[in-house]
Amino acid sequence: MIAHVVEFHGQPEQLETIGMKGFHERVVPVLRAQPGFEGCLTLLNREHGKMLGVTMWDTEENGRLAGARLEQERQTGVTEMNANSPVPDLYEVLSQL
Repeated sequence: MIAHVVEFHGQPEQLETIGMKGFHERVVPVLRAQPGFEGCLTLLNREHGKMLGVTMWDTEENGRLAGARLEQERQTGVTEMNANSPVPDLYEVLSQL
């Protein structure tokens, strides 16, 4: 299993409200339509103004394809939330309970 991790840095209120609105409206429908999608988590650290979006994929290929497909949505989110976002990373999932 592969995790595709997207990171945003900004004001916690904007990350939570604007970010989650865009996630539900634009990202979730795309995720559900992608082959190999196995779930997601959205994590927010209010103290540090950092939000992580972690999507799970059956293969590295499907994780990379989905990341490429969603790149425009990430850029839109950066603009809407007035946030910063480094290039997303892929991770091997070593453990899941």
